[in-house]
Amino acid sequence: MSDRPLSDLLPADRIAAALPRPGTWRPLPPAADRAAWGRVPAAPRARLERWTDERLAGAWPPLPPDGFEAFGARGDRVHHEGPHFARRSRMAAAVVRTLLAGPGAATDQLIEGVRELCGEPTWCVPAHERSTGPGGIPAPDPDRPTLDLFAAETAGLLAFTSLLVGDELPPEERGTIEAEVRHRVLVPFRERDWPWLGLRGEPLNNWTPWILSNVLPATLILDDDPGTQASGVARAVAALDRYLASVPADGGCDEGIHYWWRAAASFFECLEHLASATGEDGAFRLPVVASMARYPVAAHLGGEWYVNFADGRPLLRAAEPGLLYRYGVRTGDAEVRAQAAAMPPATDLDAPDHSLARLVTPLIDDSWHQARHAPPAAPLPRQTWLPDTQVLTAREHAGDSGGLFLAAKAGHNDESHNHNDVGSFIVGVNARPVVIDLGVGTYDKSTFGPDRYRIWTMRSAWHNLPLIDGHEQAAGRHHTAADVCTRLSATVATLTLDLAGAWPQEAGVRSWRRELTLARGAKPATLTVRDDWHLAEPPGDLALHLVTTGPVAVDQAAGTLLLGPEGHRLAVRFDAAGYRAETEERSVTDAKLRAVWGPSVHRVRLVAKRPEASGATALTFQAARNAP
Repeated sequence: MSDRPLSDLLPADRIAAALPRPGTWRPLPPAADRAAWGRVPAAPRARLERWTDERLAGAWPPLPPDGFEAFGARGDRVHHEGPHFARRSRMAAAVVRTLLAGPGAATDQLIEGVRELCGEPTWCVPAHERSTGPGGIPAPDPDRPTLDLFAAETAGLLAFTSLLVGDELPPEERGTIEAEVRHRVLVPFRERDWPWLGLRGEPLNNWTPWILSNVLPATLILDDDPGTQASGVARAVAALDRYLASVPADGGCDEGIHYWWRAAASFFECLEHLASATGEDGAFRLPVVASMARYPVAAHLGGEWYVNFADGRPLLRAAEPGLLYRYGVRTGDAEVRAQAAAMPPATDLDAPDHSLARLVTPLIDDSWHQARHAPPAAPLPRQTWLPDTQVLTAREHAGDSGGLFLAAKAGHNDESHNHNDVGSFIVGVNARPVVIDLGVGTYDKSTFGPDRYRIWTMRSAWHNLPLIDGHEQAAGRHHTAADVCTRLSATVATLTLDLAGAWPQEAGVRSWRRELTLARGAKPATLTVRDDWHLAEPPGDLALHLVTTGPVAVDQAAGTLLLGPEGHRLAVRFDAAGYRAETEERSVTDAKLRAVWGPSVHRVRLVAKRPEASGATALTFQAARNAP
C-alpha cells in the first residue's frame, strides 16, 4: 500500500475538478424537506423529542467569567467546560427540534444560539488554549484563535446548522456564522502549522481525524471560493494520510474503546465527506480502513460492556451505533453491521464528542432502521489477537457472552492516553467485567501533564499487575513488553510476554514472564495466569494485585477468593502456603468513575509470605456458576 493512499486517490488537481460548486454540497436534506425528516421512526423521534424538550427549557447557560482562570490556577476543567458543552447541546437541540417538527418549531432558539455562540470570546477550551497571560493563565487571543477539538466541533455544529436550518435564520445570522467559522477555524487551519497535522513528524492521535471531521464539512458548506475550498480539502487529505500511516495494520486503537469513536469513527466520517463531495470511495477498500472498523467487535466484552484499556470507559453511553453500521456497510463487513445493530442507542446525547451530524445522519438512513427492526445478535467472536496493538480478547463460547472472558495487553507505556499497564488484564463473567480496568475519571490539568502518573487510575499499582518492593511500572516507550507470543485454537487462547522492561532499572527485574491462558476444553473453562520471575535480589515485599468491583470474600485456608456480584461471581484460587490475601476498599469520588463502578472499588493484594529473587506462582479463575 502506498504511504499516501488517500492523496493517490484524491490528488489536488482531482479534488479541484471534482468538488461541487461552493454552496451546493448537501449531504443531508434541509428541515423544509418534510418527506425526508417526516419518516424518522417513532422510537428515535420520541427519544430526541424528550431530549430537545429538556435542553430548550429555561435560559441559555452563561459562560463563567473566570473559566480560564479556574483552569490555570487550580486545574479545574469542568468549571468552564460544563457550560461550554451545555450551550452547544442547546444549539444542537434547537436544530433537531426543527428537523423533527418542521420549520418554525425553534426559530427564536436558533437565532439566539447563533448569537450566543458567535459572541463567545473563543471556541477553544482552557485546557487547550495556546495563548497565555500573566502567571501563565490561559488567555484567548481573538486575533489569533486556537484551533482545538472543540473550536472545530463548534465550527461543525454551526456549519450543519446553516446547512439544515439556514432558512430559519435572518441573513445577518447566516453571515455571522460564515464569518466566524472562517476566522476562528478555516483560516487558521489553512494558514498555520498545528501539531495535530503532523507536518514535522509529530505523533498523531484522535485529534487529527476528530478536528478534520468538522473542518472538512465546514469547508465544503461555508467556503465560497473554489480555489480556497479545494486547497483546504487537499490539506485535510494530506493530514489524513499522515494519520493513517500511524494506525497499526491490525486496526487497533491504543487510545481505548472510548476514543475509537473519535479516532477511527471520525476518520470514517472524513472519508464519508470526501466520498460525498468528490465521488471517490476507494478509501473504504483499503485493508487498514476495514481493520479499523472491526475494533469495537474485538473489544466487546458482552452486553453493554467493552474492554477499556487506556483512557477508556467500558460503557459507551455516547456512542452512536448508526455510524458504526454505515462503516460496516462501506467495508462490506457483516459482523460490524451486526455489532452496530445489537448496540443500544446512545443515552448521553450531551457528551462533548456527540456531534450534530453524527446524531442526525442515522435518523434518515432507511437501511439502518431496517437493521434495527430485527437486530441480529452481537458477533462475540471466540478470540481476536491484534498483533500490532498487542491486545488479546477471548471468550469461553463463540457467539455467547456467558461464562469467562479474558482481555490482556502487552504493548508499551507510551501509548496514546497511556496507563502504565503492560501485562495487565480484564476478566469478565457472564457479560460483565469482574477483574477490572478502572479506566479514566474526570479530566483536569494533571491528566495530560507531568503529574499524570500521580493519578491513581493511571498507575500500575491499581492495575492487575505485580508490585515489587514498592516499585511500580514506569512511563515511556522503552518500558515495553518483550518476547510476546500467542497460541490460539478452538480450545485454548494464550498470551505470553515478558514484562520486565516495564519497570525502572532500580526495581531489579531481570525477567517477569507472564502467561495468560483461557482453556475451554475442560468443563468448567479455566483462566490461568502464571507468573515466573527473576529479580536481582530478594525483595522486601512482593504482591500480586487484582482490582475488582466487589464484593470480595476470602478463604485464606483454602486459598480462594470469591469476587463480583451475584450472577457474575468469579472464583479465584491462589497459593495459600506462599501468599496472604489482603483486601482494601477505596471510595470512588470522581463522578465519571462512580457512574461506572459505583461508590467504591476493591483491590486484592496477594502478598508473598517469603518473597524470593526467583519464583513462580499461578492464579486460576473460574466462573462460580452455583455460588450464592
